[in-house]
Formats: sequence, C-alpha cells, structure tokens
Amino acid sequence: MSSFRIDVPAGPLWNQHDAEEKARKIAQARGGQWTGAWNTVVPSQMSVINLELPVKRSGSYEFKTNVLAGPLWSNAEAQQLGPAIAASYGGEFTGQWTTITPGVMSIIEVVFRY
Repeated sequence: MSSFRIDVPAGPLWNQHDAEEKARKIAQARGGQWTGAWNTVVPSQMSVINLELPVKRSGSYEFKTNVLAGPLWSNAEAQQLGPAIAASYGGEFTGQWTTITPGVMSIIEVVFRY
C-alpha cells in the first residue's frame, strides 16, 4: 500500500514525553502512524507531528460528515474541487454540498473509511 508523510498540527507539545503521549493518539485518529518526529512551530502555542498516512484508506467501517470547503459558487465548481478538498481531510467527496454562509463558506459531505 502506498503512503506519504505529512506534518499535522498537534497543539503545543512541551517535551518529548508530552509528544509521545499525544502523537500516537493523534496518528491513530488520522488512520496513520507517528514517525517519531515533531517540531514546535510557534513557541507555547503550536507544534506539528510527522505522520505516515496511507494514500487509499480502506476498512469495513465508514463515517460521513460535513467539512468546511470555503465558498463554492456552483455545483460544477463543487464537483470539480470537492475531491481535492475531501482528500485534504483524508476522506472522499460524496458529491453532496451546500452553502452555509452565502459568499463566505460552503460545506461538502465527506466519507471516511476505517
């Protein structure tokens, strides 16, 4: 199975012990593995952890939810951009979307498999 590595936000991490406690759980929630690497990017405010994630997620369970997608102006635009937006969250676009604040924010429906 193909995989990739990416840094994801983890809130402030204060030391190696703190990172070890939190990073494994964050990795599990994202369906991946923690590589052991982490870095503080904004002192006392934000750290990132490095995860290895599968390109294609699979499993016998799935969960659908809505995620923020920025403003979408038409169904054609939603269908074009939805797959990339969903992939950025680690899921797949279902084709469903709606505007929640006109001109400001839309949401798309994403399915997560695990």
